Amino acid sequence: MIERLYMNVRSAGLTTILAALLLSSSPVAAQDTAPERLGSRKQPVTRSQAIALSAVFPGLGQLATGHRNRGTALVTAELACLVIWLTSHEDFDTQKTQFEIESQRYLSLRKDSSFEDAEASWQRLSAKKDDLDGSHTRRRLFGVLAAAVYGYSLVDVLLRSGGEEPQAAGAVRVVPMVDVDTRATGVALVHRF
Repeated sequence: MIERLYMNVRSAGLTTILAALLLSSSPVAAQDTAPERLGSRKQPVTRSQAIALSAVFPGLGQLATGHRNRGTALVTAELACLVIWLTSHEDFDTQKTQFEIESQRYLSLRKDSSFEDAEASWQRLSAKKDDLDGSHTRRRLFGVLAAAVYGYSLVDVLLRSGGEEPQAAGAVRVVPMVDVDTRATGVALVHRF
């Protein structure tokens, strides 16, 4: 009982000391204001840099040129396709091993076993073959989709985002607006010169 009380007092003391240290410490760099921390890049990205970034990983060239939505969508799509492709590849290897084991079991049953045992093994073998085919199809599909996203990213950065601003001069766009004081909402037509 006394040991338990001593441990509680000790842990409360340590917590108090840590809290006092945190409160008395000076602000760290992570507490800078948002504009200082999240300042935009001063140098514009050249066309060749954007192409090189998209060649490294799809969507990076779009992100570097300021096309955040398109770049984020391409990075997300590529990551999803790669994860599913790798998972399907491992699943295919597992299914292939299980199919080979069941195939050996079926072949051993053909020699000196009953018809019912061989029929049950054949049913399992057929189900394993269906699973193997499904894994192979998934693996091929998402491998092709990952390659297509990669190709689209390169074509996109070559044709559409080669170092220009996300909104070209003279473009008119509709921007949603919210008045912070009155909480009124609306839209504005914005024209870049």
